[in-house]
Amino acid sequence: MASYIRKGLEIPEPSDCSSSEDDDITYLTDLYQPEHQLPESVRVINKLLNSLVDGAWEVISNQDSIRKDAEGMRKVPVLNPTKEVKLPGRMNSVVCSDDGIYLFLGHTRGLSVISTSTLTSVRAWQGERVELTSISCASLENCTHLLCTVDDMGIARLFVHHKENIYLIKVLNETDDINQRNICTKFEVSRSADFGAAVMTSSGSVWLDVYRFPRDLWLKDLETKQATQTSGSTEAKLSSTVLLMKIKPPEIPPGTSLRSPSEVLQKTEGGTIIGSGQYHMISSSQWENQDVAFRKTFAKYLSSSPMTPSQQRSEGPSNCTFHFLLREGFCPLPGGAKPTRDIPIALCLWWSGSHNFLHYILKNSKEKTDSEPRPDVLWPNSQEILCSAVSACTRFIVLGLVNQLVTIWDRRFGCPYANIVIPGDSAIYRLKFILQSAERQQVNRPLQQGPFSPQLQLVVTCRNGSCYSVTAGRGGDTPITAFIERPADQGGFATVAEPVPFLKCLALLMQRDGQVSVWDPKDAAPVLILTLPQTHVLGPLWDPVYVLDPVQQNLYIRGDSKTDLKKVTDEEEDETSLFIFSFSQCSVMDLYRITWPAATEKETRVSLLGFEEACNLYIQERSDTLEERNRSLAIQWEQLQQRAVK
Repeated sequence: MASYIRKGLEIPEPSDCSSSEDDDITYLTDLYQPEHQLPESVRVINKLLNSLVDGAWEVISNQDSIRKDAEGMRKVPVLNPTKEVKLPGRMNSVVCSDDGIYLFLGHTRGLSVISTSTLTSVRAWQGERVELTSISCASLENCTHLLCTVDDMGIARLFVHHKENIYLIKVLNETDDINQRNICTKFEVSRSADFGAAVMTSSGSVWLDVYRFPRDLWLKDLETKQATQTSGSTEAKLSSTVLLMKIKPPEIPPGTSLRSPSEVLQKTEGGTIIGSGQYHMISSSQWENQDVAFRKTFAKYLSSSPMTPSQQRSEGPSNCTFHFLLREGFCPLPGGAKPTRDIPIALCLWWSGSHNFLHYILKNSKEKTDSEPRPDVLWPNSQEILCSAVSACTRFIVLGLVNQLVTIWDRRFGCPYANIVIPGDSAIYRLKFILQSAERQQVNRPLQQGPFSPQLQLVVTCRNGSCYSVTAGRGGDTPITAFIERPADQGGFATVAEPVPFLKCLALLMQRDGQVSVWDPKDAAPVLILTLPQTHVLGPLWDPVYVLDPVQQNLYIRGDSKTDLKKVTDEEEDETSLFIFSFSQCSVMDLYRITWPAATEKETRVSLLGFEEACNLYIQERSDTLEERNRSLAIQWEQLQQRAVK
């Protein structure tokens, strides 16, 4: 027996208790008598296992004490707020202009514009019982900004901020009868201020309205109004917006009379939208038989549902998530024109409960549009989509799916770029791209990756409060680092995981207990802790209100005064403040600082004028990485041979 024991493990001496083979046989055949003494052979094995476990536990305890001592010796720097601004009401949302000159605040009393240089209010718009809950901002030109807002009653308003004046352009869902009003849940504008989209709901149905904004005409109208402006004017009659599309969720396909695959293919208008399920060979009787079989199999669960069968069949998506996409890959512009600025050419979206990711081309308003537009591109996925994010160059789209799956799509080639499985059993809640610097990419990536195969880094937040950093590329391993494992209490839940645009490869993390810190995904450790004054707390803890300004390199965050419950319930005593954390004055961040964020955002974007140029660039990149790829291939073959089963 001793010949099979590892070296270094001491074999205990036999006890003085005598035993015989009869004792072993008696014990093994009579296991239910605990008063019987263990036989000698069993006692030896028991002592060996106890010695092994005790030795392993001692090693683990020593390593854990060493780690705790190292963490205690490593002091994380602390950054305090540089300034505090008292707010007129409870702030629900805040955005920063692209030039970093203004802050736009939505609060319980309307809309306010604050100058970042003086931190004073330069203009405000107030409506009777209007509480703005969300703001989306885009720049028309210098000192002119377009604002899309939604209030607590679901009313969408379009504002323009021009030379420190605020004008109300339009109310999208304004009606005389409040019972007939459509409720807006989301209203956003593209970065170029050429397009806007609003998610509308009414009577249980949901749809997406896509608008085209005549920005050039608005600028001319504003200059004319500025010359003839009357004091106290808050409304502006500008050129009207154009409704491009009204996109509804795809309906469940009914039975068809098509009988052959060729007929189905002809109906797909060239085969560009294969996979949507709108054209198929399934008859009405087959749908009915499938429904009967489903209800018979799950009758126990359907009978306990409070909804009627008609309600169960008519239940549709409840929300829509969309993103504006810039020109990418080999997509030419209409008429062969060259883009003068980043104008979106497409809109991508997905409906709650759906597996499909849809693309719609943003056509010119003069072109004839269908009453019910169909998607131009469809990307099917293996699981239901839960969340999504788009890179700054809009080339890469990442989708969080059910069962902890993450899929990164490459618009340039129209295929998945990487597929990742997040550890754990919690659903994915939020995804964000982290922009990597050239220096960090050279260290992390195993191969030289050019514009066709860049290294991507993500921050993934799950429902259970855990947070992960994921580094993905085309092929190779996918390192996954845990920022925060599943916390034991709810106070450690990660509520915000946001990349810092002016710091290299760093992420801003906020937790439900009010902790705010900046983390390095490579080391999975905080590099800076941000603390509010003891008189204030991060507000609200489950959904903090903040904005990062890449120009001024500041963090603006809302803090609520620590008052008792009686004062909090009184609106007059509801005091909130805006705290400013200046990273430019923090010497610890000099190592991670980015001098020009705008250039970093376009590192992975390459302007391709034609297919021939793209092919030459791709072949050149493959030629440059030939030695690295051959070396990596040889290493992989060697590892396979070592692990092969002989």
